[in-house]
Amino acid sequence: MLRFRNPGTQFSTQVQVLKLLYKTLGAESQFTLDDMALIIAQEKLMTAYGYSGITALQLCKTGDKSRNSAYNNAKMYAEVFRMLGWVTPAGDTSYPLVFTYIASHIAESEYDCHKLYEQCVLGINNPTELTDNMSYNENVRLFKCILQALIDLGSLNNRELCIGPMSVNDISVNDYTNMINHINNIRAKDILLQEFDKLSQNLRMAQNSIINCTRMPKALLKACGYIEDKTSRKFKITQYGIDTYNKIKVMKDLRLKEFNSYNEDIQLSLIRLGIYSMLQRAGYDLSDVKDVIVADNKKCEYILKGRDLLFSPYQTIKRTLIEKALGVEYGTKLYSEERPNTFTQKQKKEMKKHIKSLNLNVNSNIDEKILYEKDVQNFYERVINLKKKFVVNKKVIEHLFTEYRDSDLNSFYPLVVVVLKILGFNNVFSRQGDNGARWDAIIIDEEKSIPIEMKSPKEVSHISIKAIQQALENKIILLSRKTYITDKKTTSLAIGYYLPNERAEVNALISDIKNTYGYNIGVIDLKSLLSIAVSIIIDGKTFDKKYFYELEGLANANI
Repeated sequence: MLRFRNPGTQFSTQVQVLKLLYKTLGAESQFTLDDMALIIAQEKLMTAYGYSGITALQLCKTGDKSRNSAYNNAKMYAEVFRMLGWVTPAGDTSYPLVFTYIASHIAESEYDCHKLYEQCVLGINNPTELTDNMSYNENVRLFKCILQALIDLGSLNNRELCIGPMSVNDISVNDYTNMINHINNIRAKDILLQEFDKLSQNLRMAQNSIINCTRMPKALLKACGYIEDKTSRKFKITQYGIDTYNKIKVMKDLRLKEFNSYNEDIQLSLIRLGIYSMLQRAGYDLSDVKDVIVADNKKCEYILKGRDLLFSPYQTIKRTLIEKALGVEYGTKLYSEERPNTFTQKQKKEMKKHIKSLNLNVNSNIDEKILYEKDVQNFYERVINLKKKFVVNKKVIEHLFTEYRDSDLNSFYPLVVVVLKILGFNNVFSRQGDNGARWDAIIIDEEKSIPIEMKSPKEVSHISIKAIQQALENKIILLSRKTYITDKKTTSLAIGYYLPNERAEVNALISDIKNTYGYNIGVIDLKSLLSIAVSIIIDGKTFDKKYFYELEGLANANI
């Protein structure tokens, strides 16, 4: 059975720690667990004996590293990051480490890197060249196998997960089918406890230790939005999980044994295609390496047969060959920060300065619902052209407002996200089917992230009582699941076309929520947002973002 000794951490914490370590150690040729422990302690991301920071690090010092909690905390992160393909051994031994090319894209990203994180989760497979000293020998791409099993069985519990997907060779259709039949037979005869006891004896592991091995896979499944808990014991696949499996099941699933069967020239092409495919599916702009991808696809045509490649090199092989294939140093970027702009000549300098301040430096596409710099530039151009036409700011706002009077979520939501970016917020769409992100969009902040409930005019023209209730649910879920960092005082936003008709009822509900739960619910309409954005673009006015963070009740900023 596959072993996961560490429970892992929340997605947002993993990324936070990676960014911190990369910022400090990214320029180093290699680093140790002691280096990691020192940085994590300095930033007070760990505690020991009731203390944090350097004091905690000093209290952890002991001749026996197995009892040094700071060292083992760093080791836990290192193992999680190695499993995700973010760090890899610098040489032939497990330590010291180096950051990978994939890690640089996550660490240097100012945007939500959740899509690339998903690709790393799907890249986890066994066996690899990095797990030579492990006792388990399953041949499995674990999360693909779990998703398939959840579809075939309807649900799984922790013990079934251990007996089934974590103990099967999914590369064999026969072995996988026998595993599914075995679990169905266990259910029919109600002998799960007996079978789990057999597994415990065969592995010579305590049953609780085996159960603990499910904590990491379940945490990753939840972080990706692939599962939801139906009861305290069972979990089921989400629609997003089903959609993800349907995409990856038709890909070319390349494992270590097959990879090693090819000559080095083909291996180098497969390495590049594996990494570029991960980045492409995560929404990165690969136009700079388009010719390389075309050439490598042609060379590997007899292997791929027109299919996309499911293969994560950093999670499968050692770094030497990967370095040779990419011809890059760790920490370098694949994409360029310099992009052509389409501003009018008169406003070019002012617009470029403001957009640069927004730190929009990751490309993606509208299908993945991540807005990037081009969308902001287009909005600037529209506003300036309308200003030339109508002269008066109010008429510009009214024209934009009227244009979206009958818009649906496919046009209204992108507009709101772009406008919020003009206001200086780092905000992104939530992915469809992601049960870890109930909100429609979110303003990402290091301490005060704001979930957003949106209502397009085609859904409902005026923000309703229901939207306020959903804004409350968003806040509760964000605080519970900790997908992004926030606190109790930070508002939860409801944004729509018009402010509510039943203002007295809405204000009363918002007041009740504050008195009962201590949460702030803020409400703002499209015209108010457009008014602020137009004044920033045309008049160069500034906007105090602090106004949003503890907004309570109905806001109106029309000019």
